[in-house]
Amino acid sequence: MKGSRWFILGITAFLLVMFAVEYRMPKKFVWTPTFSHYDKQPFGCALFDSILSSSLPLGYSLSSKTFYQLEQEDTLHNRAILIVDKSLRFSELDVESLLEMAERGNKIMLVSTSFGKELEDTLKFTCSYSYFSPLMMKKYASSLAKKDSIYWVGDTTVYSRQVFCFYPILCSSYFRDYYSLPFQNLAEKDLTEGLEAFMPDIDTTNVYGNYHPSMAFVRPWGKGEIILVSTPLLFTNYGVLDGDNATYLFRLLSRMKNLPIVRTAAYQQGIEQLQESPFSYFLSQRPLRWAIYLTMIAILLFMIFTAKRRQRAIPVIPEPENRSLEFTKLIGTLYYQKNDHANLVHKKFTYFAEELRREVQVDIEEVTDDEHSFLKIAQKTGMDVEVIGKFIREIRPVIYGGRTLSAEEMKRFIDKMNEIMNHI
Repeated sequence: MKGSRWFILGITAFLLVMFAVEYRMPKKFVWTPTFSHYDKQPFGCALFDSILSSSLPLGYSLSSKTFYQLEQEDTLHNRAILIVDKSLRFSELDVESLLEMAERGNKIMLVSTSFGKELEDTLKFTCSYSYFSPLMMKKYASSLAKKDSIYWVGDTTVYSRQVFCFYPILCSSYFRDYYSLPFQNLAEKDLTEGLEAFMPDIDTTNVYGNYHPSMAFVRPWGKGEIILVSTPLLFTNYGVLDGDNATYLFRLLSRMKNLPIVRTAAYQQGIEQLQESPFSYFLSQRPLRWAIYLTMIAILLFMIFTAKRRQRAIPVIPEPENRSLEFTKLIGTLYYQKNDHANLVHKKFTYFAEELRREVQVDIEEVTDDEHSFLKIAQKTGMDVEVIGKFIREIRPVIYGGRTLSAEEMKRFIDKMNEIMNHI
C-alpha cells in the first residue's frame, strides 16, 4: 500500500510539472483566416469583437441571421450590418433584402476580397481577387520588408488625410470600375510603391500614371448606404493590434456611428456558427458552471480512491517437493531388476558423447576421426591418450555390438565416463 501511495504522488507531481511547463510554453500561432468570434489566433475576431463590444456607444452584437431574416426582423428601427469574410457569395434573395434594408436607411458594411457576381453586377463594381498565403504572411512578419501605404481620403472635414502602412499581402485586393454610380471614396492605395520595390528600373508613371485604386468606398442607396471594403484581414485580432493601424478600422466604422452595429456570420464558410450549444449555455451560467466543475472534481476523486487494487486473500501454496532423486532411484531399480546393464551403459554413453561434442568439439561416434578425437580429449582432460583410446574402443562393442555386461563391468564403464567428464 505504501508503494502505491508513492506511485500516485509521483504521477500527480509529474502531471503538475508537465501542466506548468505546457502552460508557460509559447503558444503556436495559426495564420489561417477564420474571422470567427471564438478564434483568438491572429486572423480570428475574438479580440476585434471584444473591443467593439466595449467601445461602441450604441452597442455591438453578433448574429447568425441572413439579410432576409434581418430585413424581416425589424422594419421600424435602422441598424448597421457588418459582414467580414475572405469571400462572400450572395443569392438573388440576399441582394434584394440587402438593398431593401439600405433603402429604408440601414447602413451595411461588406468587408471581403470577393463579393460575388450578383452583388457586383447590381452595384456596378469589380474587385480584384487576391490569394492569401500563411507562409508569405509569416515571411513578411519576420522580415523588415517594406509595407504598402493606404491613404485616407474620406471625410476630410472630420479626419485629416493620413497614411496607414500594412503588409502587402493584407491589402492586395482593391476596387475597379465603380464610377458609373454615385460613390464616395474613403481610402485608396498607391500601386507604384509595390511596383518600384520589385522593378526599380521601370518608370511607374508610364505604367499607372496617377491611378490610385480604391480600397474602400461608399455607395449611397435610398436613405442608407452600402460601404464596401476590400481588406478583410485588417478586421481581425492582428489588424487591431498592428501598431496604430486600428485608427483606420475605426475611421471606416465611424460611417455607422449613429446606429447600433450587428455583425452577422451567416455567410461565413468553414467555421462554427454563433449558435450556442447546450453545454456552452451551462458554462455561461455561474451556478451551472460550478455544478459541472464540482461534478468533475467528484468524479476525479472517485477515480483516485477506487483505483486501489482490491484482491482476495492469497492462499498459502506449499512449495513443490523435489522428487528428481526418487525418480532416478526408481529408474535405476527397474534397470537393476531387469539386469539390463548394457542398456544403462548405452544411455550413459549417449550423454557422455553429447557432453564431449559440446565441450571438446569431438565426435567419438565417428570411428575415422579416432586419433584426432582421442588427442583432443587427452589435451582437454590431461589424461593419457592411450588410456582414453583403450576405454572408448572397449566400450564400443557394448554400444554397437549388443554384448551383455555384468554389474561390475557396468559400474566400471560408468565410473570411467564420469572420470573423463570430471576432468573436462
